[in-house]
Amino acid sequence: MEDDDAILQQNRNYILATCTALGGFEEKEIKPGVIEQIYTLGDEALGCLKDLKKAIRAESNSPFKTFLPALADFSVLENDLIPIIKLHATDPSEIAERFILACVELLVPMTWPLEQQKQNANDDDDEEDEYDPNLLNRYRRYKLALLQPGLFEAVMRLLVGPMSTPYHERSMRDQIVIRLVLYLFRNLSAIPDLNASQAASEETLQMASMQEKLLVRFCETELMDLLLVIASNSAEQDAAEWNVIVLEILYNLLQGVSAREVFHSSLSADHDRPNRVRSDKLDALLKVENDVKRLKIRSAPSRHQRFGGSYAIKSWDGETRVSHKQDSAYLALGDIIDNNKKPDRRGLKRKEREEGLRKTYTTLVAMRNLKQLAQSFLKNSFNAFYLNFIKEIAREDKKITEKDHVRFYHTMAWFLEYFSLEHAAAAKERQQGQQKQINPIDSNKLFLPTREAMEALATSENTDAEKQQNQEPLSYDYDLVASVMDLRAFLLCIRRLTAVTEEKNWREVRVTANCFKQLVVTVSAMSSAPQEEFRDVAEYIQSNIYHEQSTLDLFTKLICKYTTQSLGYLKTVVELTHVMLKLLEHYSSKNQFMFVRKKAKKKRKEASVPEERDPNLVSEPEDEEREENVAYRQHVFKFDQFEKKYLRYDVVRVYCMLLEHFEVLEPHIIHCITSLFHRIMVRRKNEQIFFKLPVLELFNRILAYENSLSKTPENMELLRFIRYCIHQFFKRLEEYPPLFMEVLFHNPKSK
Repeated sequence: MEDDDAILQQNRNYILATCTALGGFEEKEIKPGVIEQIYTLGDEALGCLKDLKKAIRAESNSPFKTFLPALADFSVLENDLIPIIKLHATDPSEIAERFILACVELLVPMTWPLEQQKQNANDDDDEEDEYDPNLLNRYRRYKLALLQPGLFEAVMRLLVGPMSTPYHERSMRDQIVIRLVLYLFRNLSAIPDLNASQAASEETLQMASMQEKLLVRFCETELMDLLLVIASNSAEQDAAEWNVIVLEILYNLLQGVSAREVFHSSLSADHDRPNRVRSDKLDALLKVENDVKRLKIRSAPSRHQRFGGSYAIKSWDGETRVSHKQDSAYLALGDIIDNNKKPDRRGLKRKEREEGLRKTYTTLVAMRNLKQLAQSFLKNSFNAFYLNFIKEIAREDKKITEKDHVRFYHTMAWFLEYFSLEHAAAAKERQQGQQKQINPIDSNKLFLPTREAMEALATSENTDAEKQQNQEPLSYDYDLVASVMDLRAFLLCIRRLTAVTEEKNWREVRVTANCFKQLVVTVSAMSSAPQEEFRDVAEYIQSNIYHEQSTLDLFTKLICKYTTQSLGYLKTVVELTHVMLKLLEHYSSKNQFMFVRKKAKKKRKEASVPEERDPNLVSEPEDEEREENVAYRQHVFKFDQFEKKYLRYDVVRVYCMLLEHFEVLEPHIIHCITSLFHRIMVRRKNEQIFFKLPVLELFNRILAYENSLSKTPENMELLRFIRYCIHQFFKRLEEYPPLFMEVLFHNPKSK
């Protein structure tokens, strides 16, 4: 132990001596009477930077670091590295470039992404953070210091020479410089913001909004343009090496913001728009506050509360529990006991992180930059970027790691959702423009068309289809996402979804399922496009992805395998189920005959008495190989038979687990739940699934809180279904009194 302390102190002394030789601030008189502190380099400053790099590299493979913490303790980045970069930021000489490069070589290992602490994904007992809090605080200080003006511009100067050199003429040093600069920006984008309240200190609030400042700095230094160029040339040899880094930067920037929020932001610098946006945000905040107040009012004390007494409850073990609340006079025993319990916060941080509850971007400038990024990426880089990744994942390239799969599917789903919004807006704008071109008829005058007008009207109806076929494509047409509107991308996503489901990697299951949902929604919209080529491609893709019975069974497994996963996982699976049932029903109704491929069941070999075999006879190996091969059979697909897989109490139970959060659920999630309940009970007449005590208790609780719920159409639709279900329950109870007992037990075969 003493030897370790001696080594630690020796290393710290070495770092302190080396950093002291780098240079320091000195007071100099710039003008008469004006004295400023200016950083002055030491005689061996460049050599000292190289010595620091060698020291860090010497313990790169060691799990116990001594030099990196010492650099943080002595504030080398703030006191030495940043002043050195600023000192040479405007100097075009070669020595200035060498100093900046030496600083970058130190900044990359100092900001290298942290490794996550190894925790069990289903372990909710550990409430520790995902990373070491001391290391994370150090990284946040680094990121906040590097966001100063002028630093990124100086670092970007290092790329001018190597990027302007053709790929075949670049030296090893040029490739290293490009890699170091991209790694530095990747490292900064991977540092998460601090989750702080508005009452925190100024420095803490700055650490809570670093990511949007980083995005603005990326756009100001034209780094985003460079990343888009690399992404658009992913198929080329000179850019294929960096596309993984670009993917990671995009993934880090797009976390914490939805595509719908970015789409509704404006690109114009309207001076009145900030006031309108603030007004909209204020209305939204007031609505949330009113909803919270409405929930609190139902259990608020009255002015006679202080005159109430205390209620003592004796349990079976002799323990006495006292409640001083007036509601205890009529509340259920379980509610009285639960009200005195502290809320269970086990695993709450992990689930919040998985659900992405923290909003990263709040300013209009950041949202505007994100919208420009999304539009430019779709128009210039989407096809080449994701086509190259699909090929690399299909051939299992070594540079694609397990974490890259999550980034790949998350970013693809994000851009596909944004594309769908832009495409719908462009189609709506075209439709409105065509309606304006039609001359309105004066309603005060009698309109009697002539024979020529009637013939022209008849011919115009015949040529409507030709006009739609020959009209100009939309500004956001399906050509922009043609690389993923391919059967290979769908099969790749299904294969990955199956693999991570078997591995029980629920976080990646959620990301991959969300991506597949966006793929299916996009291809379904493409099937109704006016262009015939788009419709043919959509028909080909749908006929293949619906052809495998194992793919259709996978969606039912995702629902039934829910146990302790995050609430975001359950929302994603419910949305995917809603979309798949709706689209599959529509597709099967269009086709008179639809076939699916299913594995044939293996026949059991009957036990037989062993017979004596002639040793001269040789068995045929072809017959044995044919028996070992997996056999498939074609079956006629019937949507009613597939829909029966959801007519189970296990599915309703999982949906009710999500409906337990009815007070805070989004309206579209409420609609997905109500839609499946209506499909089971009303359309398929399978009422007995809902006649179970947990389901009826939940419905009764929702009706009790009816006045506190917001009056959205989705909530009103849910309340109408609950009233219908309860009415059917009492109606069936009069006809079949033993239902009183069957409500208490789960028997799938009961009618």
